[in-house]
Amino acid sequence: MSEFQKSLIRYMYVALVLGVIIASWAVFHPVAPAQPAAAGPAGYGQPSRGVTATGSCIVRTKPELVEVTFGVRQSSRTARAAKDYVKNTCAKIINALKGQGVAAKDIQTQHFHLVSRWDSGTGWHVTKWNAEEALKVRIRDVEHVAELIDAAVKSGANRVGQLEYSAKDLNKIRAQGRAKAAAVARKKAQELAASLGGKLGKLVACNERYPEDREWYGGYYGYSDGYSANRSYAMNAQASMSDSSPAPEPGAEELTIQPGELVNTVVVTATYELE
Repeated sequence: MSEFQKSLIRYMYVALVLGVIIASWAVFHPVAPAQPAAAGPAGYGQPSRGVTATGSCIVRTKPELVEVTFGVRQSSRTARAAKDYVKNTCAKIINALKGQGVAAKDIQTQHFHLVSRWDSGTGWHVTKWNAEEALKVRIRDVEHVAELIDAAVKSGANRVGQLEYSAKDLNKIRAQGRAKAAAVARKKAQELAASLGGKLGKLVACNERYPEDREWYGGYYGYSDGYSANRSYAMNAQASMSDSSPAPEPGAEELTIQPGELVNTVVVTATYELE
């Protein structure tokens, strides 16, 4: 027998042994068959196998609370003069509001700023200081908002922020709207399924949202430009540069505030299986 024939026989023997080993391993380690992907609720990466509908409800209520921000801003040649003016004026505003029935717990200091102003023409020396303090006030007597604003302005407030109305029990109001919106969503889903010759199955997903909700960015809030709409409340620019600026004098006009209605919208989206 030649050397070539001997080598060929050895290779065939090795291949036979490897084949037996692989076959034995397959018998004792069967490969599980691939399972189909589980169907999840619509909107979570799975194809929709149901019907989705949206319902909304608007609940209108009378405002029960209102929040307004009062600010005092002053520019002076020294930091102490600017700070003292703002401090003393805010104290007058707080006393005036308490005298009108506002509780201490409903008055909160939002921020205090003291910033230097530089002038390059004088060798980068500080030329003046700007001080500002803001008070956020919760008013529970909505009908007398105008009187409280007038009292704050008479006491020296030269910035007035946006009025924000709210209700005492917002969760209860939203619960009423949520129930009605959910009923609307289900009825629409039933009608849609029936129009396609189907029938609603079990609920597989739902969510709610409130379009009126607004984001709060880092504690910032909107200021109106003092009482710029009413010139009699505007501060005299020249006087505001002095160290002892007088408080702005209110005009004879009466401020009119209309509370109106609070609009609370609840939107419910629901997905049902389709039978």
